[in-house]
Amino acid sequence: MRTVNPYIRELMTKVDTAWWRMDSNDNLMVINGLLFFDEPMPRETFKELLEQRLVAKHSRFRQRPCSQHGIYYWEEVPELDMDYHLTDLPLTLAPDADPEAALRSAVSQLVLLPLDPERPLWRFYFLPHYQNGSAVLVRIHHSYADGIALISVLDAIADHSVLQTSPAARFKWPVRKPRSDALLHKLSFWLGSGVFYTGFAGAWLFEAMRVILCRPDTKTVYKRDLSPQKQVGWAPSLPVREVKQVGKALGCTLNDVILGCVAGSLRRYLERIGEPVAGVHVRATVPVNLRPLEQGLELGNRFGLVYLELPVGEPTVKRRIEAVRRNMKKLRSGVQAQMSYNVLAILGYFPLALQSWAMRFFSSKASAVITNVPGPTQPVVLMGRTLSKPMFWVPQSGGIGIGVSILTYNNKVEFGFVADAALVPDPKAMIDDYMAEFRAIQAEVMATTTPSAVLTEA
Repeated sequence: MRTVNPYIRELMTKVDTAWWRMDSNDNLMVINGLLFFDEPMPRETFKELLEQRLVAKHSRFRQRPCSQHGIYYWEEVPELDMDYHLTDLPLTLAPDADPEAALRSAVSQLVLLPLDPERPLWRFYFLPHYQNGSAVLVRIHHSYADGIALISVLDAIADHSVLQTSPAARFKWPVRKPRSDALLHKLSFWLGSGVFYTGFAGAWLFEAMRVILCRPDTKTVYKRDLSPQKQVGWAPSLPVREVKQVGKALGCTLNDVILGCVAGSLRRYLERIGEPVAGVHVRATVPVNLRPLEQGLELGNRFGLVYLELPVGEPTVKRRIEAVRRNMKKLRSGVQAQMSYNVLAILGYFPLALQSWAMRFFSSKASAVITNVPGPTQPVVLMGRTLSKPMFWVPQSGGIGIGVSILTYNNKVEFGFVADAALVPDPKAMIDDYMAEFRAIQAEVMATTTPSAVLTEA
């Protein structure tokens, strides 16, 4: 039991307030991750890591979100029970059992459990012996941090930093210079977070109206009513070099290739269950990082969402990837991401009922959440053990029941899939389709590309 100073309070940002209040019976706003280590780690060693490098150095992990008289804040708990925050992952394997299938089943059950609101909203489930190493299920409420911030936290508790090897360290999203507009400045001051203090209010309003007026997604299986059950899965790692080679041949980015393969897996599933694919509109909300990586340890949420049209109606994988490239290009001005971030900040000021209505309205215009987090290109080492494969599952909001998580780590692409069981009872089939899509376009590229071009690093 760790004793801390009781009742130390810190105001919660309006965006973090909105994320905290976004939990529903169907969708918990919890980021779930799975960490695989290359060799076994004793439980006490991992507990020491959490106590000394996470809890002691990052006050947010000693705090719980609270509200009083409509004011939302972080409150430091009187005592931190590490035996609650680090517990055993319940997994019993029969001699002939498939360990990966058993772990998928166990994780699918654990991600349904709400976190204890009387404690800080995070919990780790430890599996000391899994295959040749150890595994840890990490569960952290989204109000604590976004993906970029959590990658920074992971780096901060590592034996040595590899953060600057992440592509995010070199990424800068387009930013408009603010204008000396007195009214916008006053509105910005009133709202407390720079919501309207941008130099492109007209574009902001236009983008907001465009999102509001766009039609809801087609009523496919992906828009069915949700159930209380979730199913998770993950794909084999793909070498970044192989994906970039395909992208180079098509004039696309790594993200374009992966998202095109996701669109193909969604199409294949619709065809398999006998639903039409022609003229079907399937969108995904895609988080866009709005902060530089050096601010990653400033916990909280600093990202916007864009609506990406997934070309499930296109008949070939090549055309789907090219369509994703065109659709992503339309979103790269940064206006829609800034707009959605600001809308969420505004909703944090209003009653929960209004926020819930708004989230249901906006979620009707998408069928999935797809997130891409650029991790370090070198392996992370914790207490002398190498993190061989990290994976995570993005939470979904409103009526969205599908989440796709893409993580680049140590020159590999990691792919996680979570779905409501009423929509996709077996995510393995969807993951197999994603892999088949990539292998198909890879074979097509290899067949039409000269050997010297294939050997050139993308």
